[in-house]
Amino acid sequence: MDSDRRDFLKLTAAGAATLTMSVIAPSIAQETRTLTVAWDTDIDTLDPASFKSIGGYTIQANIYDSPLMWKVDPVAGKPGLAQSKPGEFEGGIVESWSPEKDGATLILNVRKGVTFPSGKPVNAAVVKYLFDRGLQSPGYMRILFPRLLRITKPEQIEVRDDYTVALNMPAPSPMTLDTMCLINNALLDPDEVKANTTADDPWATSWLKRNPAGLGPYKLVKNEPGVEIVIEAQKNHWRKPTPFFERVVFKFVPNEADRVLLLKRKAVDMVVGRPGLSPRNVKSLEGEQGLKIVTVPDTTCHWLCMNSQKEPFNNPKVRQAINYAIPIQAIIPNVLFGYGAEMKSPVPSLTPGHDPSISPFKYNIEKAKALMAEAGLGKTPIAVDLAIRVGWQPHEQASVWLQTELEKIGFKVNIVKETDATFRQVASKGDHQLSIESWQSWINDPLYHLFFNFHSAAKGTNTAFYSNPDVDKLIDDNMHETDKTKRMAAVKKLQEIIINDGVWGMLWYDNWTRVMRTDLVGIEKRWDTFERYFNMKLG
Repeated sequence: MDSDRRDFLKLTAAGAATLTMSVIAPSIAQETRTLTVAWDTDIDTLDPASFKSIGGYTIQANIYDSPLMWKVDPVAGKPGLAQSKPGEFEGGIVESWSPEKDGATLILNVRKGVTFPSGKPVNAAVVKYLFDRGLQSPGYMRILFPRLLRITKPEQIEVRDDYTVALNMPAPSPMTLDTMCLINNALLDPDEVKANTTADDPWATSWLKRNPAGLGPYKLVKNEPGVEIVIEAQKNHWRKPTPFFERVVFKFVPNEADRVLLLKRKAVDMVVGRPGLSPRNVKSLEGEQGLKIVTVPDTTCHWLCMNSQKEPFNNPKVRQAINYAIPIQAIIPNVLFGYGAEMKSPVPSLTPGHDPSISPFKYNIEKAKALMAEAGLGKTPIAVDLAIRVGWQPHEQASVWLQTELEKIGFKVNIVKETDATFRQVASKGDHQLSIESWQSWINDPLYHLFFNFHSAAKGTNTAFYSNPDVDKLIDDNMHETDKTKRMAAVKKLQEIIINDGVWGMLWYDNWTRVMRTDLVGIEKRWDTFERYFNMKLG
């Protein structure tokens, strides 16, 4: 273990109060106001087009600007917390925007007077470059631009003058403005990126793994994997006022018990991440002096994933049987402890079009046995592996409940614990039989969510390997539908088909939950769930 991290974790030992005061207390009193955060993640890359880690997303959301941002509004009854609402936006590096051609063209007006740290001005050519790079370099936007906006070539991204960019789509898209909020569209300095390209790497993806090249309210000053990450406020950033916290320190604390102890000893100001803290541990911190719990419903889904390409899970009756065997009324209180809610549709409860009335599934072990019998199964135990990720406590706890009930209907369940990296690798190859999965849609749109989880073309994210031509057609026909009535009718039909097919073993929706010092305010929860620190302060 690195000595810095070892020294930091000494705070969890008995008698750490004196050391805590020397390390943490001066951070607010001294000239440099510092927020100390504990998490269990690292930066995989600083390339906004291709990060996969929570650490990669969070840091880039604070050191890079995006064209637009999801607007946040105060949450009633929760002082110091603001949250996004569907269809509300605010300017980022793009100060204002307007539609043309009935929404088929989006006009973006770039904020004037902004410069990179190098002194280079931010203008329309720079914004075009970020879109061009996203469209053509390896990563998310190469998929999202064609799928969401039907932008397939750089020529559709037009510089009209020094501070105006036009996105020319063949037709309007309901997700245009949401797409502009993704940090994958991060503002990078084209000159700095181009100076580090090679013949084999024309977009400098290798160089960007460790080097930031953009502009945001913070700058990255330290990135020591497995130890800590430090960001500091940009003094001359366009966003005013300058952040209250001039420095944010992210301590890598892989053990959840250590994160709890550090909070109790006031050695850190907050814990973030996913999972961050399990509901059981959050529950244990209720009423803890000097700490508060901030929690609101979220769009993160957790479900029992059944690989529909593997027997017997290719049989809808088996999948339906499993849904009737899930003891969800026991799992919710004993696993979530009030920090989540039962899943009643594969479309999250906060997402437009969610319909909780469609699902017939309620725990009924006799109904489950009857469906297994209809499928010609249940007499001879069927050996299956149930994969879960090490350290994801709710999944570990839920797997035991599931194991017990599934064995009542004819399965012999072996729980297999895998590291996150192994879990993702095995899942992407389609080698899991059963697993507990999670997904959070960065864009809170039902067709976006349904495409990535249920369309047969969604390789790598459709973890059930589900394929249904009717589902594909409904998604394709309505992804860009601007008539809300028609679009929501399609969303309802899709929920009916997917639920009837029993594609997911429906478990729960997470709450977005953070534990922090009681006087921390300016907390902002956006659709992508990752904190921005520029408005946080002490109340």
